[in-house]
Amino acid sequence: MSGTPTEGNRVEEFTAFRKRMNERILGEDNQVVRRFFALDTQTYRAGALDVKTKEMLGLVASMVLRCDDCISYHVAQCKEAGVNRDEFFEV
Repeated sequence: MSGTPTEGNRVEEFTAFRKRMNERILGEDNQVVRRFFALDTQTYRAGALDVKTKEMLGLVASMVLRCDDCISYHVAQCKEAGVNRDEFFEV
């Protein structure tokens, strides 16, 4: 079917939209929002668990919560972290 967005396109479009919105949000002088963003960034850094594992856990939590935007975000982050097709299906 022509004109149907592919999964890759949807993820790219969501990522671009999220980037624009984050820039707008972080452009405001709001310390609470900045702290929340910092907490999120710290959560997904490598520690006892690697980034790839943390992103897969984030994807699972997003699916349980049925948050479409969160799922899209974590799919993109998982791809960036190197999650492969078989791993996505296991998640």
